[in-house]
Amino acid sequence: MRVLLDRYLRSRPDDYLAAFLDLLAAREHYHWSAGLDDFTDDFYHLPCPHCGAEVTIAIGDYGCYSAIRDWNPGDVDRRSLRPVPPEELSGIGRWIHETAVRDGQETLAGAITHLFGDAGCPRCASVFNVADEYTFANRPGL
Repeated sequence: MRVLLDRYLRSRPDDYLAAFLDLLAAREHYHWSAGLDDFTDDFYHLPCPHCGAEVTIAIGDYGCYSAIRDWNPGDVDRRSLRPVPPEELSGIGRWIHETAVRDGQETLAGAITHLFGDAGCPRCASVFNVADEYTFANRPGL
């Protein structure tokens, strides 16, 4: 199934993202399969690993930043994400990026450098890796 999905992706189909998410699931990266979207306006809500504040991570057309989300004023104290250079990606992040580049999916490739990069907590100013905290927050229940 993996080989068939990969071959299908190389054809750059209209339903690329859906097939890509299926391939991630076939490769047993379920939380990435369930969590990735088209990055036009994606938000990830993660607790800061240092102070516990709920930090909103935005990756999309409106910017790539971390913030504290407030109902009335919106995103408070935005901090730009620090993308990882593509050559420093490893593991599943490297595979996703390389596959996206191979298939001409520039938006996905660019977003991955932010998703696997670092964010600053607006409350305590600590820095954490977005992908690591997303993985931890979405770990299976014990």
